[in-house]
Amino acid sequence: MSEHVPMSNKLRGRKRRSSEALRSELLDSATLLFARHGVESVNSNQIARGAGVGVGSFYNQFSDKWEIHQAVMLRTLEGLRDHLGREAAPASAAVETQVRALVDSVLSFALERPDAFRVAFSSEALARRPVPGGEGGARPQVGYSTRVTERRLEELQRAGRLDPAIHPAVAARAFVAMQNAVVCWWLDDPSRASREEVSETLVRLHPAIAARLG
Repeated sequence: MSEHVPMSNKLRGRKRRSSEALRSELLDSATLLFARHGVESVNSNQIARGAGVGVGSFYNQFSDKWEIHQAVMLRTLEGLRDHLGREAAPASAAVETQVRALVDSVLSFALERPDAFRVAFSSEALARRPVPGGEGGARPQVGYSTRVTERRLEELQRAGRLDPAIHPAVAARAFVAMQNAVVCWWLDDPSRASREEVSETLVRLHPAIAARLG
């Protein structure tokens, strides 16, 4: 059997890699512009210029700036999920150890990708403005799931280690929103507090710590 790949397959592979590289460059450009100027103030022409391509290349990849904003959000959230998974403490570890590992992992991701973190978790992102394009005039929004935190709080509550007056879903959403807002605030001016101070304060405010029993 010949080891040579047919030329048509080689060309298709080269074109596919080129398309993937272009998409990545457009996402990088959009992330930077959205973080600096906000989604509302950025247009597709600016994103294309930032990637060093014409606007036609942009529209070969995305229908409009809202679609690429969703793609930036998705890439960021997937990256954060993978990052948290790699740095998570073992399930057998003490609750405080797990919380500390979680908070420190969020901080390290935010420092590695500050623009992406801002786009995903800034006040503008949290506002969840309806955007054109979806059913009923609004495209579904990509969001950060708090279900893992909620389930852990439920487990602690069943074990009698969390204040029974705490609603796990409310507590999980409140903490994650607060944590990410604080990190965005801190990224804007790291002189406001040291990383250690941010981490320690967030750990102590986590409902699994602040509302624990015994």
